[in-house]
Amino acid sequence: MLRKTKTKTCRLAAAAGIWLTTFLFNTACGKPGVQAAGGASSPAPVIVQIAELRTDIPIVAELAAKFDADATVEVRANVEGQLTEMSFKEGLMVKKGQILFRIDPRQYDAAAQLAGASVEKAEADLEMAHEQQHLVNAESALRQAEAALLKANQDTERMKPLAARRAVPARDLDAAIAAQSSAAAAVEDARATARTTAVSDRIGLRQAQASVTAARAALQKAELDREQTTIRAPISGLIGHQYVSVGNYVGRGESNLLAHVSQIDPIKVEFSISEKLYLRTHDTVDRKALDHLELILADDSVYPFLGRFTSIARAADEKTGDLLLTARFPNPKGILLPGMSGRVHLTVDKRRNAVLVSERALFDAQGSKAVYIVTAENKAALRTVVTEGSYQGKSIIIKGLGGGETVIVEGSGKIRPGQSVSPQKAAP
Repeated sequence: MLRKTKTKTCRLAAAAGIWLTTFLFNTACGKPGVQAAGGASSPAPVIVQIAELRTDIPIVAELAAKFDADATVEVRANVEGQLTEMSFKEGLMVKKGQILFRIDPRQYDAAAQLAGASVEKAEADLEMAHEQQHLVNAESALRQAEAALLKANQDTERMKPLAARRAVPARDLDAAIAAQSSAAAAVEDARATARTTAVSDRIGLRQAQASVTAARAALQKAELDREQTTIRAPISGLIGHQYVSVGNYVGRGESNLLAHVSQIDPIKVEFSISEKLYLRTHDTVDRKALDHLELILADDSVYPFLGRFTSIARAADEKTGDLLLTARFPNPKGILLPGMSGRVHLTVDKRRNAVLVSERALFDAQGSKAVYIVTAENKAALRTVVTEGSYQGKSIIIKGLGGGETVIVEGSGKIRPGQSVSPQKAAP
């Protein structure tokens, strides 16, 4: 009996030893569902970057913007007639001076020819006025009258001593005196005629010259009317809808408006700044940066050309208190169109001794912004931070980091404070 009990005990001890050996073997081999007592989880892999301390970071405001044409000009018919041709496609770019429309020019050709004939006649009349000898004849008659008066004076002077000595009859002296008076009257009459003729000739010459001027002006207007039957683009830009079709009579009333041309290179970009921001940044805005404005399009892409600030509204909007600013951006390919929208980046201030971290590192923590940093023991530590805008795709941290910290930029959503991590540097 004692011998059977010992044998059974030895068999149980052997079975227990085999079970323990199997358990330890499975644990050592790491089979699923079995873990060594007191074992720790492996470090979580994370991507990190070094927080960059900067001593001079521009503070950039992102302002909503609307695009508008730099100039819009109406294309109108300045003369009346039937529209015979349209030489453009709606919605495409046109160049200054390009032919857009034609009006039937025949009546204006005839008017120009008639005006040209009037000019020729007026010039001939002017030439005739120069050739007329009215004043010359009047001056010749005056000289003849003066000569006759001189002879009459001489005759009278000779007759006086002879009549005193009774050498000639008294009637001869009387006849000489009468002839002298008649000659004097003839001189006065000739002088008056010469003065009147001079005035008449001057007036006639001026009238002839005025007729030439009027005829030439009429010719110039007729040629201008004829020229305006060909309607050209007043500026280079984008032409819109055609309001009148070929075949219609244009140039009278509302029918003289044919199309609009909008200059979109450069294109005008308008954006508003609040009164509070304007007052806070009036003396801190980077004036050089105003000539290098960055534009973000509606699809969040960065426009490849920089713009230039050009003007600010003379007064704030009474309802919103905002001030309207205007900038102009190159638009050589006509990509930007009036009515489109975007965002303008405006440097309003500079922040000293701030830290830059990737925007991917930030997350919300109980109403605040926070990041995870990696300690010297390769453990995750939570840091609450205060941000102020962004710069070159990174967030500006003004409180919470001092620069040089190892910040987790990827993988923070799967870790907790104090957890061991395996940091890997982010690709440049």
